[in-house]
Amino acid sequence: MSIKTRRGFTLIELLVVIAILAILVGLVVVVASAMMKQAKSTKDMGNHRTIGSATWSFAADNKGMLLHPRTEPTGSGTPSTQEQIDRFWVAAHGDDIDGNARVETVEGKQVELLTALKDGAAYQYIGDVTVYQSPLDPTIGQIDQFVSGNTNIPTSRIRSYSLNAFVGVEGDEIVDVSTPLLVSTLTLSQVPQPSNTMCSIGEQDKDGRNLNGWLVNPTTANNFVDFPAFWDEGKVNVSYIDGSTGSIKLESDALEAAWESNGHNVTVDAGSMEYKQFKKIMLPGVIGSILDQ
Repeated sequence: MSIKTRRGFTLIELLVVIAILAILVGLVVVVASAMMKQAKSTKDMGNHRTIGSATWSFAADNKGMLLHPRTEPTGSGTPSTQEQIDRFWVAAHGDDIDGNARVETVEGKQVELLTALKDGAAYQYIGDVTVYQSPLDPTIGQIDQFVSGNTNIPTSRIRSYSLNAFVGVEGDEIVDVSTPLLVSTLTLSQVPQPSNTMCSIGEQDKDGRNLNGWLVNPTTANNFVDFPAFWDEGKVNVSYIDGSTGSIKLESDALEAAWESNGHNVTVDAGSMEYKQFKKIMLPGVIGSILDQ
């Protein structure tokens, strides 16, 4: 009668199993990370869609008038009118209904509070403060901390997005360009191509909060008055005036490198491809064309 003996794994077999498990774990981590990034990008795009739709809905309820891209009244030159102030999409100025400031100075930085969002003209059409925050934005703070009376208001930001500086304004309001384009875009009917005209964009301003509208200089080649946010690895999500969304592909790292070293009004010759892409969605039909290459 023979007795069967049990044989365990050899050292080599164990090492092979461990190696296979390590590879599988690595694959799971990579896939999970990619899925997480995609989920964040999808949510970011959803935020843009909501902002674009809010712009369209605001116009429908206000005789075609569009949301204003500024966040505070003009500090010099022609002062903002009350009609313009009432259309500011974000009210990062003055006091709220309780007499509390909507912007606080924290450690030398101007920090927008929750009321700056809720008292803006866009909020009643957006209805959710988290829509103002991109999950891709590493500078965003916990939203319920941005309230008056909190002794620990963070120095991080409450808002990730800006609106197109060329939309919802009168020509003489467009600043930071060498030769202002005296074109009024107060109403939806004054925007020639709503489906091709940018509404919102992610912006990570070096100064902290995103102040007023976003633009590239249409009269100075490759001049970025503002930079887009570089959160989404090679692309920038945007919304359009008709509520649709899309992405601008970043052709190189040159633009991000320029942003790292500068603030505003920077000419980036190595970013000419990106400049052309952004310029043609500023106000097509007036500033360039979607057919421009």
